[in-house]
Amino acid sequence: MELRTLRYYLAVCEAGSMSRAAERLHVTQPTLSRQISELERELGCDLLVRHSRSVEPTEEGLHLMTRASDIVSLADLTEAEYRDRGEVIAGDVRIACGESSGISPVASCSRDFRRRYPQVRFRLHSGNADYVVERLERGLDDFAILFSYPDIDRYEHVRLPHTDAWGIYLPEGDSLADREVISPGDLKGLPLIVSEQALETDELSAWFGESLSQMELAATYTLGYNGTVFVREGAGYMLGLDALAPTGPGSGLEFRPLWPPIVAHIDFAWRRGQRFSNAAGLFLKELKGALG
Repeated sequence: MELRTLRYYLAVCEAGSMSRAAERLHVTQPTLSRQISELERELGCDLLVRHSRSVEPTEEGLHLMTRASDIVSLADLTEAEYRDRGEVIAGDVRIACGESSGISPVASCSRDFRRRYPQVRFRLHSGNADYVVERLERGLDDFAILFSYPDIDRYEHVRLPHTDAWGIYLPEGDSLADREVISPGDLKGLPLIVSEQALETDELSAWFGESLSQMELAATYTLGYNGTVFVREGAGYMLGLDALAPTGPGSGLEFRPLWPPIVAHIDFAWRRGQRFSNAAGLFLKELKGALG
């Protein structure tokens, strides 16, 4: 299985047709079709459903898309590490992170960095903690931004100055909006929308205390935006970090912090002993300087 063939396959899936993919890849359509057919023979399965003017991946093809994307990304990252051994500051800085306005120091540092090194591109991969840590461990990303991660000392890290407060997102005008803060007893019998990992944390479990067994779990989420859509539609009350979505008049949402309060610390982390490209290493140095 050649790296070039995997790139061809990903291009076909993205373009949705052999002809468009061939044009983007600057190869002839018969050449591209032959490469994909040889890949199917090598793997012993059909990777594409072929229509008259389009193609779409089969179940086996969808699985290969995930694997191929990881393989190609890791190959590109490795190539960049060796290519950038000189003084040229160019290429990608890859960061896996959750959703939070607390990453603004990283964003502002990246802005200043690109003003000096316009050939650098930042690639953000968003997901929950499992997704973020997996990408960091597999070497697919240079850095990870983690929120109150219990095993943070496994990694080298610097703490960002912001913290995020946990609270409840509720529909605008809901009766709970009359309260300044939300206590566990306020949520009894209400449909809750909760991060899949949130209740696994000791802090939140301790906050609910004995009330935990009386909570009604209506839905779970991995990223908060979709959860807030459920809240606007009256499907439940979402437990989440502040500033994930606009709140207040006209937004359809209100946010009230938890009481007793719980805050999440934010860490910018990387693997111990990790070797960086010139761009990633210099960015880390400048971010540390900006954070003092």
